[in-house]
Amino acid sequence: MSRLMQIAGILMVAAAVALLLMIFFSLSSLIAWGITPELPVVLLVGGVLATGLGSVISALEARNAGVAADMAAAPSIPTFGRAPPAAATTSEEVSAHVSETIKALEQAKVELRQAIGEEETSAVPTAAEPAAAEAPAEEAPAGEEAQLYVVEERSIRGRSARILSDGTVEAETDEGWMRFENLEHLDEYLDATSLAQAR
Repeated sequence: MSRLMQIAGILMVAAAVALLLMIFFSLSSLIAWGITPELPVVLLVGGVLATGLGSVISALEARNAGVAADMAAAPSIPTFGRAPPAAATTSEEVSAHVSETIKALEQAKVELRQAIGEEETSAVPTAAEPAAAEAPAEEAPAGEEAQLYVVEERSIRGRSARILSDGTVEAETDEGWMRFENLEHLDEYLDATSLAQAR
């Protein structure tokens, strides 16, 4: 393409020079053919531009040849088959982080239950209660290993409840689904919430 532009530019410049010489020697014959004096000037400018564009195109082609060599050295696109081992270690780190969060949430839930139980029974906390709060948090991972399943579904005080295989009870409350240690704790919670709503 660049050679074609350069050759066309050279031919246009040569035609412009020939027409300029003919204008100087026999202007009347060129006017009879319909060629005006502006045509050689247009051909000269067009020839110079075409030659310049040909040079620019050849420079770009030479530059692109070097870029193509650099692009060939670039790494190939990864395959989307199996995940690389690095991704597996990342998922283990995430699962460890998630398990820590779950432990913290379970401990907060136990502390909240104890706080509700303390308000009903006594206002003075004892030193044994924080140790009791830590023990269920440590037992939680062992309980997570055994898979829970629903033993029985029933309605308690007009609310849906499920008795699970480990003896705990999940019940629908005003705050959403909550898990209780047993049916007695669920009854205590429902009594406390009904008293709070009655006030």
